[in-house]
Amino acid sequence: MRPTLSRETAMLEKGKVRLLRSGDFLTADAFAVLAQLSTEQCTLELKEWKRAGNIFSLAHEDKEYFPLYAFDPASSFRPFSSLAAIITTLGSCKPDWAMALWFGSSNSYLGGQMPKDVMMNDPGRVLDAARSETYGALQG
Repeated sequence: MRPTLSRETAMLEKGKVRLLRSGDFLTADAFAVLAQLSTEQCTLELKEWKRAGNIFSLAHEDKEYFPLYAFDPASSFRPFSSLAAIITTLGSCKPDWAMALWFGSSNSYLGGQMPKDVMMNDPGRVLDAARSETYGALQG
């Protein structure tokens, strides 16, 4: 294994641990409690939202985690409608873990703020940042 590749792998593993410890990701069971849904109903809705591209999830150690920032508390924890376009834009160049790291990292396009923190109040700006990320990845 090349030294650069092993360093990148180690950085990704550290990023994964940071994300899962951040409190930004919940299992379906934890989300069901938060959203006051039955486990069965919650599981069905999460699968449908994911299939439709309205949310993404992270797989880790035989569990699936969902980003808390994807759900609007003002609408009974349904996905933010703006998230689907952002996921579609980023999905062309980022797998789920990389997308989660992007949402949870400071972004120069957003003035150093994290996309997950800007999304609720200014989703258009986050979509623009995602487009910038994608175009940069395609050009680089």
